[in-house]
Amino acid sequence: MMDLFDHAQARLARDEALQRVRDNAGPWFEVAMQNLRQHLPAGWIGTGEDIRFKLVIDHGCPEPHHHNTWGSLVTHALKRGYLAKTGEYRRMRAEKSHARETKVYRRTGA
Repeated sequence: MMDLFDHAQARLARDEALQRVRDNAGPWFEVAMQNLRQHLPAGWIGTGEDIRFKLVIDHGCPEPHHHNTWGSLVTHALKRGYLAKTGEYRRMRAEKSHARETKVYRRTGA
């Protein structure tokens, strides 16, 4: 039985879920990643929510099949070195986000 408070198991479960969401996104994922690299200039600072607004609203990227795909996109962009954590947090603006705090990222030159 898995320990409910096992950090390593929790990370593994998270990574598996993010990969599953990415795999189910089909071609959307790489198109969104390309849009992120193309439309967020080096030095840009914002949240995952800001990325979604910028790509969807400003640049016509379609919504993914599932809302968790946005989190997978940000996580993958961090792993590829396209984004870096700033250590800051901001309140989210979308009504469904309930103004919760979220991490702030910086677009790297990668």
